[in-house]
Amino acid sequence: MSSDPIVLRQVAAFARERDLCVAPPDDGPAAAVVVDLAGADAMQVIRHWRARCPEALIVGCHSLPDRARLEEAERAGCDAVGNRGALSLVLRRLAGSGPLGRRRTLLADLADVAGRLGMVVRVADTPVGPVALYQLDGRLVAACDVCPHAGARLSDGALDATVVTCPSHGSRFDLSNGERIRGPADHDLATYDVLIEGGRVYMSWTRTLR
Repeated sequence: MSSDPIVLRQVAAFARERDLCVAPPDDGPAAAVVVDLAGADAMQVIRHWRARCPEALIVGCHSLPDRARLEEAERAGCDAVGNRGALSLVLRRLAGSGPLGRRRTLLADLADVAGRLGMVVRVADTPVGPVALYQLDGRLVAACDVCPHAGARLSDGALDATVVTCPSHGSRFDLSNGERIRGPADHDLATYDVLIEGGRVYMSWTRTLR
């Protein structure tokens, strides 16, 4: 939580609107967490709260934008990042979708994807675990990069059109919809919608309560 009075006022106003109380960081339950991205341990704090309270809204705030820092915060688990002056707007926008609403996670810059085929990038640290981004038949597809059979890294496997083969035990999945084509895996593969906004590629996912 930031000690900036501007941030504190906005958080207090949001809490009053939602009938919440503002408390200093501890290990209790939280509906929303605001993290000052200027802090040296900001990414560790984000990951801690994402793991502890997966249903909470996590927002990173900054005074001076640093693109690399903001992208790192999104990958660590922030639902959104915003300027401290617009913090209340960001909180209200996120809260309007409810605790089980859609969230998005940054995967790559669009410029890094253009002209590449097959597996484009692997993001090991997302709120839903490792995810691989593929460009298949002219469209981008995001899929879980962990085989549901024994946890192998699927992006290391052979890709044939839209079908990836697990490099460890041969399970096959259609990346276009996650369908299991061949075992030994017993389950389909999780896939995620892809969004392109502001020259960046995001995956969209739904948070569920544990």
